[in-house]
Amino acid sequence: MSKQTPTEKRRALRTLLAADEVALAPSCGDAITSRLIESLGLKVIHGSGSSLHRNAGFQDAGILTMTEMLNALERMASAVNIPVIGDADTGFGGVTNVVRTVEEYERAGLAAMHLEDQLTPKRPPSAGGETSSISRQEMVDKIRAAVDTRVDESFVIIARSEVTGDLNEVIDRLGECLEAGADAAWLSVSKPEEIETVRAALDRPLIGVLPRNMAMSEFGRLGANIACLPTWLETVASVAKKQLLEQLMETGTMAGYLSTLPGVEEMRTFVQDQGGEEMRSIEARFAH
Repeated sequence: MSKQTPTEKRRALRTLLAADEVALAPSCGDAITSRLIESLGLKVIHGSGSSLHRNAGFQDAGILTMTEMLNALERMASAVNIPVIGDADTGFGGVTNVVRTVEEYERAGLAAMHLEDQLTPKRPPSAGGETSSISRQEMVDKIRAAVDTRVDESFVIIARSEVTGDLNEVIDRLGECLEAGADAAWLSVSKPEEIETVRAALDRPLIGVLPRNMAMSEFGRLGANIACLPTWLETVASVAKKQLLEQLMETGTMAGYLSTLPGVEEMRTFVQDQGGEEMRSIEARFAH
């Protein structure tokens, strides 16, 4: 398969956003998981800030710098032939920071970025603290700066509001961001009636986190175009790691645990051969 250009990936994402069916964008923060997602035939990946922070041992609270986030996201985008949606947190500062963030994210080959309205440093609801947001005008200005900065018109700008307790304010903010040129909005709500309300008010593509107890089909019916899945891939992988280590500590061998794990040899081959096809192809063409 020929390598897709960043513009081709961005156009593929826009096609998914315009489709009738909801698309699953599993969230992760590393290249090998990105390749696993692609190998299963999925069409889009969410480069999650929460995954990137937790992989580095930090709370998802804007602790990583833009460069640290960018380096990981660029590795993900380079590793796969499908679009990667990059988490840009708050844009890492004011409008000047947003301009540089857009320049770097676009240059890194990402298909999209989502930009939120929390104060810097952010305090996401998942961290258990209270969130504070910039003014509506400041957020709209950030979106205007982002839209004006992008060079490739296919690069997707997603507006995200984390205002809590006032759904009307969220809708109004997102509406003004869309009027300012954002291509899509982030769903920060999970109740069915709230998702429907946002869908009715904003007739534009919506991207959000798939609620834990909701089927993909229901999420799409309510109005979502892309369903992200932050935290869960890392969570279930950590369960398996913990079980392997516990059995090894208890019995002195991992053979018993591995014998109960379907597909383990296939996955071992997948992990061990990362980059192998590319290396063999290069050597066949150039090495003597």
